[in-house]
Amino acid sequence: MNPLMRILVVDDDPAGRQTLTALLKAQYQVVQAATVAQALDTLAQQPVDLIICDLRLGDDSGLSLIKSAHQTYPNIESILITAFGTIETAVEAIQAGASDYVTKPFSPAQMTQKVQRALEHRRMQQEITELRQHVAMNYGFDNVVGISKVMDQLKETAKRIAPTDITVLITGPSGTGKELFARAIHHHSNRRNGRFVAIDCSAIPEALLESELFGHVKGSFTTAMQTKKGLCEEADNGTIFLDEVGNMPAAIQMKLLRFLQDSEIRPVGGTTARKVNVRIIAATNVSLSSLVSEGKFREDLYYRLDVIPLQLPSLTDRLEDIEILTDYFLRRIAFELGRPSITITRQAVDKLLSHRWPGNVRELENTLKRGAALCTSNQLDVADIIFVASDRSMPPVSTAPVEGNRQLVLKGGLLDSTQRAAIVKALEDNRWNFTRTAQALGIGRTTLWRKVKKYDLVPAGTTIEQD
Repeated sequence: MNPLMRILVVDDDPAGRQTLTALLKAQYQVVQAATVAQALDTLAQQPVDLIICDLRLGDDSGLSLIKSAHQTYPNIESILITAFGTIETAVEAIQAGASDYVTKPFSPAQMTQKVQRALEHRRMQQEITELRQHVAMNYGFDNVVGISKVMDQLKETAKRIAPTDITVLITGPSGTGKELFARAIHHHSNRRNGRFVAIDCSAIPEALLESELFGHVKGSFTTAMQTKKGLCEEADNGTIFLDEVGNMPAAIQMKLLRFLQDSEIRPVGGTTARKVNVRIIAATNVSLSSLVSEGKFREDLYYRLDVIPLQLPSLTDRLEDIEILTDYFLRRIAFELGRPSITITRQAVDKLLSHRWPGNVRELENTLKRGAALCTSNQLDVADIIFVASDRSMPPVSTAPVEGNRQLVLKGGLLDSTQRAAIVKALEDNRWNFTRTAQALGIGRTTLWRKVKKYDLVPAGTTIEQD
């Protein structure tokens, strides 16, 4: 018996239902119904892969059942049994949503073949659905997690320009998700069926980068034992993602500029050029405009790349996204580890919120992976949150008194006493709940966190993480 395949047999004749059930029950789960109403109740209570129903169901019709079923469950397969094998009946059945039809009398082999064909189609549709869900989970904009205003604006801009062929320059600190954005843009573009080719311009030696990009012909250099396509040609009708483009050598910058101008590639050692159709998305964690000012990056290439700029924020500039990112990563990690679920305590979340995150979103994901791998239960607690990255710029810790009887740990220089006092009082009044405190002060949660981090305020007795 295949537990994944369930067939609903609908016939007002008990003998007909029993005959079909006996034929199919050795290989599939079979449930029965005598009327359209009973069949719809069954569909509402349990998943069904295939409906086999008679055309005549008392005063009702099998066609009406198929129509109703497909309106609510569009992916369900169905086979109509009829005593009238006319072209008109077949057309009517298919228009109602039936996958196939069979006329009476039919042989067991004939019915078995039609059932197998319908269920194979059902299985293929399920695989396609699961594949699309996997692709969307890994490459769609739904995978770009965040509820902050800045992330909403970035995603909205990226969605608008995705269907075009406009060149995009994505900037932001390391670990903020630049390649994730690039893949989402490609996935939502008209080039989604083409290849997405990522090239790390900082990881390939200058002597090899031109060959990697544009290819080479046999014998063009010592180790060129055969002709090789470049990545630009392999990405034809797709997208090229140039990561860390700011590290591209000057000689290659000129060749890339020429490629952007005429869409032609000339392999190393080749004498002829050929056209390719690719979209360019570049990314960098440094300021290209500064490199231009320093003479380290071509100004004309910069303007060719910076058509649509997307500036990704650091994680400390979108602290309100940490909790939703944590939930998202824990669900993915649980799936990868084969666990039913992984949760996290409020205290552990607060520890995440108080961290400086020099490694940004990538560091958050790795911290949660580390915690999930090392914890002895399916709930992460404070002790499971271990920070590896170091922030050597953090000033030494000192203490000082504040208003009232409460002691706060203060780090850094002189504070503006008026603003500090207002923030401290609001925090005290709201028991250090940052959401309520931000609402009380009339500022955003992110702004409050920036103030707390600027003044380095935490309740006395709280452990300060030496990251």
